[in-house]
Amino acid sequence: MSSGACEEAKCYETLLCLYGWDRKKAYQVYSELAHITDTSEPFASYAERFGGIVGNTEEALAIWRTVRDAFDRQTFPFTVLTPESVYFPRMKGEFFPFIYASGDISLLQRKIVTMTGMPHPSIQGRSDMLGAAGALMKEDGVVMAPLDAGLPSFALQVALRFRGNAIGVLSTPLSKCQSEQLVPLQKELMEKALVLTVFAPSRKTERWFGKVRNSFIASISDSVFVAEEKDGGPSWSIADPAVEHGAKLMVPIFASSNPEYQWTKKRVENGALVYSREKDMKKLLPKKEREILPDLFS
Repeated sequence: MSSGACEEAKCYETLLCLYGWDRKKAYQVYSELAHITDTSEPFASYAERFGGIVGNTEEALAIWRTVRDAFDRQTFPFTVLTPESVYFPRMKGEFFPFIYASGDISLLQRKIVTMTGMPHPSIQGRSDMLGAAGALMKEDGVVMAPLDAGLPSFALQVALRFRGNAIGVLSTPLSKCQSEQLVPLQKELMEKALVLTVFAPSRKTERWFGKVRNSFIASISDSVFVAEEKDGGPSWSIADPAVEHGAKLMVPIFASSNPEYQWTKKRVENGALVYSREKDMKKLLPKKEREILPDLFS
C-alpha cells in the first residue's frame, strides 16, 4: 500500500466529514491543497498553515485524528487507488477520487463485464446468469458485481469457481460486510480475486451507501448484463446510468419476452443487446484490455 496515497485519502475523508459529506466541495478543497502543499504528508503537518482554505482547523484536526486511527486499525492489506494510479478505472459518470481495494488489482486491467440481477431470481434467471458468466470466463473476462444477495453474488461465485476472475463491489468499508451470509464470499474474493469500495475505513455504514455504491459501479462500467430484474428493481440503478454514459446493456431473451418485465422489454426496444447463446457475450467485451504501464510507485 502506498503510504502517500493513504495520507491523501485521510485528508480527503477528513474534508468530506468536515463539509457534511459533500463530495464535490471536499474534492475541490482537497485539490486546492494538493496544488500548494504535499498532501502525501500527514494532514496535521500542514492544516494550520492553510486554515484559510480548510476552514475550521481545530475541528478538521479532531476529525483527522479519528480518520487516521480508523485507517491505522486495519489489520489486512489494502490498496488506495488514486486517479494517478495506472489501475484507476476510467469514470464516465460520478467521480470518486479514492478507491479502496483488497486483492488482485491487476484484474482492473482486464476485460470486465458488470453482472447483476434480482435478489430472489427464478430458476431461469439463475440459469441465464450461470450461462452468461460461464461464457465470459471462457473468454477470460472478469465478472464485476455488487456484493449483494441473489444473482450478483451468484455471478461472483461462478467466476471464482471457473477462473477467479471476479470483482466484488461493496456498499461498506472493506472491513465490514452488509450481510453475515456474504462474509465467506467476501473473504474468498479478497484472498483469490478483488474487492473494491469507495467507503474509507473511517466511514460508518449507512443505508444510503448502496445508492452511492451503485453510482460508482455505473460510472466505471463499460458493459452491463442484467440477468433478471423486476420493474423498478435496484439493478436498473446501475444499468440505466451506465447506458447513459455509453455502456452496452445486455439482457437474456427469456427476460426480454416475459410480460412481467416491461422495463426489460422497453430497454431492448431502446437498443439493449439480447443474450440467447454463449457467443453473444463477446458483444459485451471491449476490443482489447487496458494497456498498463509499470507503476514504479505502487
